[in-house]
Amino acid sequence: MSLALTESFADAHHEPRADRTTRALRWLRWRQLRNTMGALVADSRLRASMIVFCSAVFWAGLFLLFLGSFQFVASYIDLANTIVEYLFSMFFLSLLAMLLFSTGIIVYAALFHSREATYLLTTPASTDRIFAHKFAEAVGFSSWGFFLLGSPLLVAYGLSIKPPTAIGGGSGAPWAYYPLFLVYLAVFVLIPASLGAIVAIVVANIFPRREKSVLALATVSAIAAAAYVGVRLWTTPGEALTNDWLGSVLNRLAFCQHPLWPSRWMSAGLLASAKGEWSAAAYYLMILSSHAGLAYLAAAVLARDLYRRGYSRVQGGRSSRKRYGFLYMDAVFHRLFFYLPHPIRLLILKDLRTFLRDPTQWSQFLIFFGLLAFYFLNIPRLGYGAQSPYWRNLVSFLNLSVTALILSTFTSRFIFPLLSLEGRNFWTLGLLPLRRDQILWGKFAFSAGISLFSTEFLVVLSDLMLQMNPWMIVLHVGMIAVLCLGLSGISVGLGARLPNLRETDPSKIAAGFGGTFNLLVSLVFIFTIVTALAVPCHLYFVGQDNPEPARFILSRSGLRFWLTTAVLASLVVGAAATIIPLRIGIKAFNRMEF
Repeated sequence: MSLALTESFADAHHEPRADRTTRALRWLRWRQLRNTMGALVADSRLRASMIVFCSAVFWAGLFLLFLGSFQFVASYIDLANTIVEYLFSMFFLSLLAMLLFSTGIIVYAALFHSREATYLLTTPASTDRIFAHKFAEAVGFSSWGFFLLGSPLLVAYGLSIKPPTAIGGGSGAPWAYYPLFLVYLAVFVLIPASLGAIVAIVVANIFPRREKSVLALATVSAIAAAAYVGVRLWTTPGEALTNDWLGSVLNRLAFCQHPLWPSRWMSAGLLASAKGEWSAAAYYLMILSSHAGLAYLAAAVLARDLYRRGYSRVQGGRSSRKRYGFLYMDAVFHRLFFYLPHPIRLLILKDLRTFLRDPTQWSQFLIFFGLLAFYFLNIPRLGYGAQSPYWRNLVSFLNLSVTALILSTFTSRFIFPLLSLEGRNFWTLGLLPLRRDQILWGKFAFSAGISLFSTEFLVVLSDLMLQMNPWMIVLHVGMIAVLCLGLSGISVGLGARLPNLRETDPSKIAAGFGGTFNLLVSLVFIFTIVTALAVPCHLYFVGQDNPEPARFILSRSGLRFWLTTAVLASLVVGAAATIIPLRIGIKAFNRMEF
């Protein structure tokens, strides 16, 4: 690929150098994309099918959720338009912040820590052209989730709206609204992406040795800002979902309506296009486009002047001095896990340090579970605790399922690649004064420890906010423990059976065949455990909620019998999901040649 790129730079000598560079980099990007898609279809059809299927299910679920939400909002006739406008502004403001973070991190890694950037800086390509090439790649990686989240929202709104120009009771936005909102999304993405690139270049030039500290400080600041907004919404006076309460909530969200926010231009333009007000829609689209172009121009000029200088500072600013920040944590860790052999504790501690030293890992873990905790704390404000036992039971199992699904994502993304990340140093594991099975048991203990600590807290918090019975809390605690042990065993065992020692990026390892297969097995395991325990509880509580006799209702004695059977079956399935993958992984690990 590098030889072909060099030849492309030498071709077409009659063209200006900038045009030749642009053509060569565009050709390179196209060939990389085509080869990646071809390899995906030819060699990883299971992964491709899973990606398409899961994306379609996720999109359809979001679409139905948003459609039902817009229908619910429509019941508040007086505030319907205002609510939608505020919701759109807050939604796009949140995505603006997330895209700023994600694109900034990806651009920083692509510009200053990738082999391709190192090679391109040695070619005749100008600095701004290299930046444009890596910037387009980063935007593609960071914005696909934005389109996956934004498109079902906007399609649902377009189908639920009733334009004032509709004749005869017709509903739905004009057909031109649907292709137009795709243009809005594409233009909107460039603003946070360009700002993120500017921040990445500035950090590389000013704080070449403190990029992780800057990221940690930015993450803490974002969490603090989100917590401040959440607390203000949580303490809104009045009864939830009443008109007075909604008015107070909108007053506290007035900051998202500031006329200088790009999210405000985005929401105003989309609402205008959905109503057929094309002049207003074009006006806001031109505002977005001009600011997107200006932001990218500023990023390109900054990259032209400071990229090479920042690259040199990042590469030359690495320090080899010892760090002592983890000494206190090490002492606490050894005291808490005193019952484990010392070598196993050292291996677990090594994995824990690796996890904590990578902000891209712990920040995602913190954000996902932090959002869940924030939602669980706000359950009383949503009125679920005052609902019937049937609805509280239903919501509790839904909360538990969401927690388990996020946990499966964590184990597939971070635990499954642990052995593969040893890479070229994999042979050192064979020289340790430990049996190989102890190495895997150590990684299992690391995964189960983190999982149990975080998920048990969330499940207990959810049940307390829902005012569940103590025996249901105990049932959910035991259920999540079985899920934690099973998911940890699946990820560690399959990670040892299907390692990828040639890849250093954990996200690519998790996206490979082994990672996809691991996620699929984890989802089947979660579905089996949750369904086995949720169905008897559902059939019992539906009878409590509806006094009229129904066909499928369990009595208290029937609930005891079927719930006991389900608990025993879940324990058997959980033990099998924990032990069988670990035995398969240990067997493969023992036979592996270093």
